[in-house]
Amino acid sequence: MKQTFIFLLILLAASVAADDSRNRGYGFLMAEEPVGPRNVAMGSAGAALPGSGFRYYNPAQPFFSAYSHANAEFGQMPGDVNRGGFESVMVFPEWFTAISFHTSSVDFETRDERGFGSAASSSTTFGALSLGYIRDNLALAVSINMADDRIWVSSNYSAVSFSAGLGYKALDGKLNLGAAWLNGAAWSRGFGDGKDTSAWHDGRVPVFARAGAAWSDAIGPLPYTVTADIAYRDEDGTFSMPVGAEVRVLPYISLRVGKRIGWESEIMSLGIGFNLDRISFDAAFVPSVFVDDYEIKWNMGFTYSMGGKRRPAMEPAKPVESPEPIKSNDTAISTDSTESTEPDEPGESGDPVVSPEESSVDTEGAEDESTEPSEPIDPSISPESTEPEDSNDSEGLTEPTESSESPEE
Repeated sequence: MKQTFIFLLILLAASVAADDSRNRGYGFLMAEEPVGPRNVAMGSAGAALPGSGFRYYNPAQPFFSAYSHANAEFGQMPGDVNRGGFESVMVFPEWFTAISFHTSSVDFETRDERGFGSAASSSTTFGALSLGYIRDNLALAVSINMADDRIWVSSNYSAVSFSAGLGYKALDGKLNLGAAWLNGAAWSRGFGDGKDTSAWHDGRVPVFARAGAAWSDAIGPLPYTVTADIAYRDEDGTFSMPVGAEVRVLPYISLRVGKRIGWESEIMSLGIGFNLDRISFDAAFVPSVFVDDYEIKWNMGFTYSMGGKRRPAMEPAKPVESPEPIKSNDTAISTDSTESTEPDEPGESGDPVVSPEESSVDTEGAEDESTEPSEPIDPSISPESTEPEDSNDSEGLTEPTESSESPEE
């Protein structure tokens, strides 16, 4: 209850304190909360890192993904603030598109001067659509973003903005570079005294510039990724530096750690990922401190890859070898075809083929030499229509018979 009350006080005070430079830019408080469990676990870096959350990190972020994918996430912040969302990315050879929807909400009780009240809620919703063009190792993208913030029935703020970003694969598969200008042009409605305002950067919603790099390689059998961003907040001119690392300790398990330097409320971030073929599960845990209260923000999500998990190239299949011809005593008859009536070429089976002239020999050598007739044998003709020889169809063998006589007799 205490944390919820503090959170709402900050939110309400920020929306009406436009003249206080320390509170400027907090109209949409949740606009500064990172999304995507993998990126959150790596210190909330993502300008050059594959993953989800293009509306927060870089509109060109889908360019770094190997495949089209869809993901859903959920989590909780201190003060019992519940979060959730989904994102879908389609990547093609020359362009990509992405859409996302995230929301957060908190329930609380109202009180009047008599101590009575009723249940109420506060919610913030963000939607974004990105479209990018790919040219070799470079990608340019723009996104349109929508925001809506409701506090019970007393206040309602809405806004629309445009962001732009670029991505560059300096060393394909190893080094990625990215940069983005987030919410650079925007219009909002409903802040402060309820009048229309011209742009977020007049003090209503934070505007960011972000640039980063990500390096992927391997140490022995352990693939790893290290990444770092520099984020500039236009409202008060402050910088933060998210840094993170990921190591794949097993083929299906990755460990992550990070820190958002310059963001005093977060101590560090930890995370783990499981990759099972096309489906992956990611979880992030961020120990945080608010005044004297220590709590943990957590975020989890499932991702389905439409292209599948990358696997090592398999060895090509060995060609199927034709069976060796089955040899009779001296004559080789191929089992591959029963239609050919031509005798085998000499030397193919390892034994000489007896010509019709050599088949007329003495009967003493009839058991050792072939008694082929003057014309080649057609295996498709039944034994009754050929010379008096027994043919075993099941084995494809031609055995010499004792009753066969030479033409001379």
